[in-house]
Amino acid sequence: MWPRQANLPPKVSLGGSRAEQAAGQIARLAAGALAGERIGSKDDLRKICGFSVGTMNEAIKLAQARGVITSRPGPGGGIFACDPSPLSRMNGWFRAAAGDHAAFAEAVQIRNAIAPLLIEEALRQMTLADQETFSERLWEVRRARNSAAVSDFVWACWELHAHLAGIGKGILLDTLYLSIMDVGVSYLRAVLEATAPDVHLDGLAQVMEDLVDALDRRDRDAAVDALRRTDPTMILSVPAPPA
Repeated sequence: MWPRQANLPPKVSLGGSRAEQAAGQIARLAAGALAGERIGSKDDLRKICGFSVGTMNEAIKLAQARGVITSRPGPGGGIFACDPSPLSRMNGWFRAAAGDHAAFAEAVQIRNAIAPLLIEEALRQMTLADQETFSERLWEVRRARNSAAVSDFVWACWELHAHLAGIGKGILLDTLYLSIMDVGVSYLRAVLEATAPDVHLDGLAQVMEDLVDALDRRDRDAAVDALRRTDPTMILSVPAPPA
């Protein structure tokens, strides 16, 4: 159902996989210790967290990749707390966010906060060629909506927003925005795979129409409003009738 290649986990589950859950517990144990302090052996952590050996081995690898612990072999070895850099903590947060409702809600809050910056930068840099590209991406959104192809529709919306992010020259802003979009898509995929609900594409399709129209008119406030109304999980609800 999700053929597009992207930097997303191959499988997502609501609340995170068992390894993700265990990695979260390890991170909390490490957060309560001083940097360099031993928090236990692998077996100690397995007993504390209550997971299988295989799950804990995977969880320890995840926690190490996120910079929250280090593993030392031999006598006196074990699992030790680290003091990860802010960048490591942020990367770890994005890796753990898929399928997590609280993380999705936090991502939406951050997206809403940076929306004016993204729109203002896009309006400063946007050319006629960009407007033509938006029209092409919007056509793909319409095509996918009309064919009721859910994954094609979601990715068409994502590609439209990817072009919006790519117009500006702020690499950090653009990367943060697209990472947040990936959190939204991952969460939506988790819900769809877990519950197989009915989907309704018209509401999100209309938001894409509103966004492109506002950009064409160079209406900053309307574009910010449309960006903040962009929510992949809209397709899980019946659109409200027009006012």
